[in-house]
Amino acid sequence: MRIALRPVLMATMFIYSSLARNAAADFPAILLEPLSQQELISPVGITNAGDGSNRLFVVEQRGAIRIFENGSLLPDPLIDLSSQLVPERPGFDERGLLGLAFHPNFGEANVPGNDKFYVYYSAPQPNGDPDDPVNPVNHQSVVAEYSLTALGANTADPTSERILMTFDQPQFNHDGGNLAFGPDNYLYITTGDGGGGGDNEPGHTGGGADDPLGGLGNSQDLTKLLGKVLRIDPMGSNGPNGQYGIPTDNPFLGHATARDEIYAYGLRNPWRASFDDGPGGTNRMFIADVGQGDVEEVNLLEAGANYGWRVKEGTFDFDATASPDLTSPLTDPIAQYAHPNSENGLPNIGLSITGGVVYRGDDPQLQGKYLFGDWSTGFAAPDGTLLGLEETEPGVFDLAVLDVVGGNPIGEYVLAFGLDENGEAYVATKGTLAPSALGADGLPTGAIYRIRSVPEPSSFAMIFASLTWAGLRLRRRLPFRG
Repeated sequence: MRIALRPVLMATMFIYSSLARNAAADFPAILLEPLSQQELISPVGITNAGDGSNRLFVVEQRGAIRIFENGSLLPDPLIDLSSQLVPERPGFDERGLLGLAFHPNFGEANVPGNDKFYVYYSAPQPNGDPDDPVNPVNHQSVVAEYSLTALGANTADPTSERILMTFDQPQFNHDGGNLAFGPDNYLYITTGDGGGGGDNEPGHTGGGADDPLGGLGNSQDLTKLLGKVLRIDPMGSNGPNGQYGIPTDNPFLGHATARDEIYAYGLRNPWRASFDDGPGGTNRMFIADVGQGDVEEVNLLEAGANYGWRVKEGTFDFDATASPDLTSPLTDPIAQYAHPNSENGLPNIGLSITGGVVYRGDDPQLQGKYLFGDWSTGFAAPDGTLLGLEETEPGVFDLAVLDVVGGNPIGEYVLAFGLDENGEAYVATKGTLAPSALGADGLPTGAIYRIRSVPEPSSFAMIFASLTWAGLRLRRRLPFRG
């Protein structure tokens, strides 16, 4: 049974007041400078290899990893895994190639891992037993390692796949799928609760006759890998299948009723997470968690933390019966906002959060600020919003809807954010709903924009006019709203 929404902590008032006092004034006006338009199909990830090449790698949901070198998109992908993916669901799908991370030693000579990268993708259910079985099964999530054809090459060996772990997914959505190496050189993996709604359907703990362990849901069930942040050593071998290692300081290591891989739990659908590991960064991980029907949230990673789903959604009660034996406190988000039609006192912004990055480039107006977004205000038309968080004092964050030259919402679905090796920030968008859908002109609708600030003082309208004339943001010329 769903409990009526009510605020649990003062965080609710804090986030609202930060917007009410025009926190956006602390952020500069933003320009979106296109790196690529009408070339990419559903770009859901952006990262760099950290090897000094300053190449930018873009994950396409339907299986290809594309490369930007010296600002240009190369014709051939690093690898194309489309043949290994589950068939696309018509209309809308959250499955596919979802995550990419390069080994910390990538590109270095004569060290382990120097040609390795890791992917997270959605595969058809195999005949073999996965590492984390649930019932029923829609598809299987796979975390795998690949190698380059040669050190420094722009191509990978498709036969080099080494599967680290697999786990079954009961529904088509809420896969999570983010991969990132931390400052400790371990691989952090975010997983969703398995999909459906409410974490209380068949295939979710307590959600069906085949899973009668109680009303926990997958996210609160420490015997399952779903709804978690996992932490593993991809070069180790003491994991249950011998294909990865378990760090000795993982918080649940050796617990009889918990998986050793779990680092944090209580997440619903963590759509993008990133370490603040750019030049001068704090090395904290920011996790964006998509809410059920009312609240979107941003969390900071802590060892052993329980972020509350499905006991709560943001700082609001959702289902107190979901964790009847709960003894440790729940960890609240550092920021939250409401869905367009919610009436919980939070600012109404959008439907589904998209996690971002902490800017660590050369722009002093953006330095140290967390840039993220919301996917859209609805499914019918692309209507994503760019957002920002500023840490005004230690542990206190102000939320802002950014002033974007050309308008915000930006008229596109906001899919992902990423940094290049210099700490410059990029956002990935698309204009169609289905992963492989093309635009009315028959061209892909995916785009990558570099996020820049407007130098002050400036005339926003004049800058927008000049940039449009120069060919920036050609797909949409919205009237300026400021």
